Amino acid sequence: MRTEVHGLRLPDRSDLWYLGGGAFQPWSFGFIGRPSGGRRGLATLYDVSADWTVNAKTSVTFHFGYAAGRGVIRSVYPEGKDGRFGYAEVSRRF
Repeated sequence: MRTEVHGLRLPDRSDLWYLGGGAFQPWSFGFIGRPSGGRRGLATLYDVSADWTVNAKTSVTFHFGYAAGRGVIRSVYPEGKDGRFGYAEVSRRF
């Protein structure tokens, strides 16, 4: 089992919050920049995951992450500033 905490912030209050999936379409660059609203704090990320070895060939991983939105995200999404993400994964070796 492991846990992690990360603080994310912009280097400068006048910087943009960049989002996107990258350059995957020929007609767009794949990123947008949202104004920071004069703030630097993006989010604090909390992660917990656990790995369980069932046997020599099979393992299971569970993961849950929570992002507590800070000033920049609050200025863009005041009603839904926090995010959650989770998954379960089964790996089988052949």
